[in-house]
Amino acid sequence: MYFTFFNLHLLVVVSWMLFLLQFIKAVEYKRDIEGYVFGLLSLFFMLIVLFIGIKMMFMNPAVAKSGGWLHLKLSLVALLILENVFFLYKFLKKSSISIKFAEILYWVSYMFFMFILALSMFRPF
Repeated sequence: MYFTFFNLHLLVVVSWMLFLLQFIKAVEYKRDIEGYVFGLLSLFFMLIVLFIGIKMMFMNPAVAKSGGWLHLKLSLVALLILENVFFLYKFLKKSSISIKFAEILYWVSYMFFMFILALSMFRPF
């Protein structure tokens, strides 16, 4: 049962990654309809990721003591959640974001997601 949730968690994290990255691009290029769709989908998948992750922690509490990889992963997830909320706030307020800043956050988010997936699958330390 735990590994079913683990696989579902990985799938939902990838979905959140795709929608958040597309949302950043929609905010960067000021696309209204796409921004609403990708913003809501990224928020929806972010909440599902949190729900499944918390459920997995309750199913196997020994994971919380398994090492520094989990703490690093959760720190990166917290940064991505803040970024998702930041872009949603900027989008709903119709505030402009510099293209360079959005591009940097796009690639930082991409690298964070890749690192999170690697930490989840390989648990290096």
